Amino acid sequence: MRSWIPVAVMVTAFAVLAPGASAAPSSFQLVFVGHNVAANYPSYGAAEHVGTFTTNSPLCPSGSGHDIANTPQDVGTRLFTCDGSGATFTATISLHLGELVGSASWQIISGTGPLANLRGEGTLTSVLTAGNLSDIPGNLLALAFRSTWTGTVDLDATPPTVAVAKDTVAKLKRPARTYKLRLALALGDNGGGPVSYTLNLIDPKTLEALVRKSGSTSASSVGWTLALKPSASTRALRLEVDASDDVGNKATLKKTIELKN
Repeated sequence: MRSWIPVAVMVTAFAVLAPGASAAPSSFQLVFVGHNVAANYPSYGAAEHVGTFTTNSPLCPSGSGHDIANTPQDVGTRLFTCDGSGATFTATISLHLGELVGSASWQIISGTGPLANLRGEGTLTSVLTAGNLSDIPGNLLALAFRSTWTGTVDLDATPPTVAVAKDTVAKLKRPARTYKLRLALALGDNGGGPVSYTLNLIDPKTLEALVRKSGSTSASSVGWTLALKPSASTRALRLEVDASDDVGNKATLKKTIELKN
């Protein structure tokens, strides 16, 4: 992403962006004043969080929100509807119970109308405004809370790009069954910002990760020279790369790297 700009500038940029184009990322705050009701979907703890919210962005200054799903891993999904425009955005909360007990992470995963390309991520902190922690888990409907979300948002739904720029393998004479791999990844973000990545190079015979790398870069490529010693019967390695930008858009790369005899 490009450098951060004030929210007022973000609104001006939004007015002229084509679908899928990116404004510069902006710091974001949302305050959700909520309470619990009985969930009308399968839910961890059988409670749904509903309430009203305000934000620091003129794109959606205020509105209402309610949970629409929860997983057995306690990842909640909430639909937010903006006052006036009727535009919506959807965010996940992990862990959902964290909104009651103090902290959690959030990610905006979709939107509609003028917020169709809105994406973002961050953390939240929360305080109870009714009930107390001893009401968990037996008396969840007695609880009310106020959660403050902080993080970064952008009108950018485009995932980063990730590709293998180089993967040359040479078998070494010594030590036995040892290879030298020159590996380079090409990484890019449509706004020119940093891309975070994790890399695993796996021996499929043993499922051992021979190499693990992670980092964040604004450069167009990163590279390594690696010494590898796979199992004797291994003829190829499996490369797996996960990449993400600074508002949570993700991309995945998988490739087989053949070993030379």
